[in-house]
Amino acid sequence: MQQQTSSEETAWQQWHRLREEGLAAEFGWLTLTSYQWLPSAPGPLDLVPGGFSAAGGTAVYTPAPGATVYDYDAGTPVVEPLSAALGEDESRYWLRVPARRDDGADETVVELGVRGGRYMIRTRARSTGLRDSFAGVPTFGYDPAWVLEARFEPYGAPRTVEIGSYREDTRLTAELAGDVVFGAGPAEGARLAAEQGPDGSLTIVFADATSNDSTPAWRFVNAPAPAADGSLRVDFNRTLVFPFAFSAHAVCPAPPAGNALEIPVTAGESSPLSR
Repeated sequence: MQQQTSSEETAWQQWHRLREEGLAAEFGWLTLTSYQWLPSAPGPLDLVPGGFSAAGGTAVYTPAPGATVYDYDAGTPVVEPLSAALGEDESRYWLRVPARRDDGADETVVELGVRGGRYMIRTRARSTGLRDSFAGVPTFGYDPAWVLEARFEPYGAPRTVEIGSYREDTRLTAELAGDVVFGAGPAEGARLAAEQGPDGSLTIVFADATSNDSTPAWRFVNAPAPAADGSLRVDFNRTLVFPFAFSAHAVCPAPPAGNALEIPVTAGESSPLSR
């Protein structure tokens, strides 16, 4: 007899289908082609004609003679040096390089960002082998036992802590708002620090006993804003892998100290089959 799918599992399936569609979007996470730090003195970088530099809190792009590169926002050719200033952990699309017949290069979007106090660019191509062959992200089977009741214990004031990242040359910071403490269930008694968004929702970055085995080194799960009494429900079936699971050109914040569960969280996304 075929087992009937619950409404919760159906909702989860629909949610994950939308997640996969987002990953496969044009110039999305499956299209990264490089990650490069901007030099302090003007100089060239790979995949983009022209020169780059970063000094005094400002990034500068100088176009190459004869090459056509567009300002991403304005849509106009860049014919004079173009500068931009961003804050820590900010990023935005900055330039667009059309496809080139001379060397077969695909259309490229250049993202400018600041990570760990340094300017970087990340390039994305319209088409990559990873995007073209993408068949979805593997998951553990939906398990209602991993929908856990918890309570949120806010700190007296947010705590800014230094954390690692997927890149060994980059340290980041996280603003932790409080701890999520789990009640009965497979994570009973566990305590994980969480960040909190403007709408009150929580993000928990964590490692567990599946990390570096059936899942990447760490993952994250989002939870809705806690109720007035601090109660909330964390659905680990909606745990996601970070972009570094697909590309070496990602940064991705590591868990804060203490956010490691000794038990295996056999829920949510697992390691992609290939990278």
